[in-house]
Amino acid sequence: MQSPRPVLRAATALALIMLASSAWAFTIPTAARGGKVVSMQAAQGELTITMHKRDLNIYSGADVLTAVLFTAQGTELGTLTIPDDGKLEKGGGYGEPQTAQLTVAVEEAGICRLQIAGAGGDFVWGLEANVDRAVVAGDITFSHGEPAGQLYFMPPAKAFKIMAYALHDPGRGQMPLYDEKGELIYQFDLSTTGEEQTLEVEEGERGGVWRFDIEHLDVKMEISGVKQWTTEPDAHFVAEDLRWLLLPYRQARYLNPGDEAVIEWTLRNTGKVASAFELSVKADDGLMAEILEPDGAELFKSGASVKVLTCVTAAAGCGIGDALGVSLIATSIEEPELTVSRAVEIRVGESPVGKPLDLPITLRRYEHENVQFGYAPDYMTNEVYFNEENRPFIRERTVSMYGTNSLFVLEDDGWIERPFIDAIRAAFPDYRTAYGGGGFQGAKWAFDGEGWAYTIVRGVLESTRQSMVIYTPDRGETFLVEPLPGSAFDIEQFTGHNALDRVPPILTYTFTEAHPARFAGYNDLNIYLPEKRDGALELGEPIFVAPGCLGSCQHSGGPASMATRGGNTHIVWGEIAPDDAPGVPTYVATLDHATRTVGAKVLLGYGPPVNDVHNVPAITQDSEGYLHVLIGSHGQPFHYVHSLQPDDAYGGWTEPVEALSAGHITEDTDEDGDGRQTYISLVCGPDDTLYSAFRQWRRTPDEHLPDQTFAALSVQAKPKGEEWGPAQPIVVPPVPGYSIYYHKLTIDRSGNLYLSYNHWTSDLTYQDDFPDKYHHRAIVTSRDGGKTWKLVETSDFAQAIAE
Repeated sequence: MQSPRPVLRAATALALIMLASSAWAFTIPTAARGGKVVSMQAAQGELTITMHKRDLNIYSGADVLTAVLFTAQGTELGTLTIPDDGKLEKGGGYGEPQTAQLTVAVEEAGICRLQIAGAGGDFVWGLEANVDRAVVAGDITFSHGEPAGQLYFMPPAKAFKIMAYALHDPGRGQMPLYDEKGELIYQFDLSTTGEEQTLEVEEGERGGVWRFDIEHLDVKMEISGVKQWTTEPDAHFVAEDLRWLLLPYRQARYLNPGDEAVIEWTLRNTGKVASAFELSVKADDGLMAEILEPDGAELFKSGASVKVLTCVTAAAGCGIGDALGVSLIATSIEEPELTVSRAVEIRVGESPVGKPLDLPITLRRYEHENVQFGYAPDYMTNEVYFNEENRPFIRERTVSMYGTNSLFVLEDDGWIERPFIDAIRAAFPDYRTAYGGGGFQGAKWAFDGEGWAYTIVRGVLESTRQSMVIYTPDRGETFLVEPLPGSAFDIEQFTGHNALDRVPPILTYTFTEAHPARFAGYNDLNIYLPEKRDGALELGEPIFVAPGCLGSCQHSGGPASMATRGGNTHIVWGEIAPDDAPGVPTYVATLDHATRTVGAKVLLGYGPPVNDVHNVPAITQDSEGYLHVLIGSHGQPFHYVHSLQPDDAYGGWTEPVEALSAGHITEDTDEDGDGRQTYISLVCGPDDTLYSAFRQWRRTPDEHLPDQTFAALSVQAKPKGEEWGPAQPIVVPPVPGYSIYYHKLTIDRSGNLYLSYNHWTSDLTYQDDFPDKYHHRAIVTSRDGGKTWKLVETSDFAQAIAE
């Protein structure tokens, strides 16, 4: 019999206990290693999860398991923690088994997600739960040779490959693979530790779940195309079908009594057949909710998506401070098992979006800018640039990094979307989509002195890829397209004092040869000085700048590679170098417009590590014409130099100095740590203060995620004539480890700063928040030189135009 469990129905009950053997509906043997997400189909009522942990003690340090349980709407149900076993020294051997139990009341049937993570990670874990169906998302790694077990997965219909090997000696043996009928497909010979065995499976129809029999759970596997697996014969279900059916999981809005808001969800038909969906809403007392669109009878095919708009009204009698809820329920008519509900919380009162932020923004699982602040912008949340009238220009993006079809510009009567897709198709009839057009290859807008605007897109055609300049003389009323050579590109954007009276110069990077380093390749660097003739753009002939260029890194930081004043354009770039070089050699050279010649290149310094395209430099110019350059790095300090003469790359430069020397503290650093920066953005304010935004690796004992390394999105300022100030984290992640923000720092014509970003982390337990890495986006602004920041509202953009 199972030992008694305390149950706290209103919240959670957590107890460290020892269990006698019992029968559970779903079990994972205590051999799984690493962070995972376990999705469970939970019925209404009591859900009990028992977790087991055993420290391996291969490495030194504490190993703590944390498991957080969330509802289908992303609301936390409870947290379970198992501490270190007390053996902190390296090589201490297996620790004693530890067990913890979590019991919660599930108010509404649906998928609950258990997100399992561990500081140190030097342990194995297993679990039992009173559910019939559960699947695991995460790599397939088992690291305890004592138990045996089975692994079940749904094989892809397309061709796929399985790789497996014994992780340690106890995992050696034979590992048979069976199909859905129980017939042997292949026998993996894992008799040699660490020796990979592979099986390539041809495309074909699959009748059901396949099974591995594993005699000793000390193996690692990779199955291409398989994102989830399970350990029980009847537990498998396609959790992603429900996960993606209706997004986002959670939303929040602030409404005053009597006010209304339109709430938007995306409904995807994740089923196998075309279907209509039954849509309904439930609202708490004090709220009225009505579905505006689509028509419930609308049929849409498998894989298609549609926007669901719901109008929610707060009654006049609602009290300030009330928190009320609305749920949207969607059910497939043809496949009724595809049913989910998603919630929006209505907070009665004024939204905090218009107020200065208490920095940093601390992201939490399923609680991002919308849920925390009610941030629900009516503009496209992508990198933003400003024409000479200070009107914001924003290129469209979707949840994908690829598509971009239009310009959003703020006119006097509000935001207007002006598509340029027809102009692209007129120029390239076989155009299919953009490659990295949502921002991965940059989404810059640049402007000349006559009101024309320019952006560059890399197009995917039927049989090739083609870069193109898209331009408009009238804020998107009309568009024209000009083909552009090269595989990567940059166009000179406004960075504070480089107001252009001509068509902005364009750099192209043309790949010529591979390099063995992971983040390196040889490119020819060319510059174009386009001109307008008879109302159209002419690129002219390319002007060669340099061979051996590393390339461009526009997806994060989007640094300016050029600064133009009068008849000079100053260009910065990094080059391939011998492996023993101290870093990427960073150069500057000047193009003389009159002679169309590029002067000799000048070495400014080195950005470590060597042969890494992350280390591209950034350039800007101040009000007096002095050139300022940040030399990029990848996880090390940026280095700063400036010219000794205004508008002159050949009159001497200062010696490189570190821009940041604190923030990441370890036993090998001094008390304030060292500086670790990646992905430069650089602009110059009206008073010649320099501003930089970057990903910063942080580790301190007394702040967010103490004594753990995490990646913040930070900014730094350098007042004129002074040193670079400390880093100010703007956004910090919910989890330690790898993060990236795909950020861009821009400046308007009045000197206001704008920082756009969308956070992504490699931590699988956090990736579960979104269907892909480009879904979560926001823009913050500072109107006082970086002293305070706030989330951007359209009124901020309108005020900038008025200035």
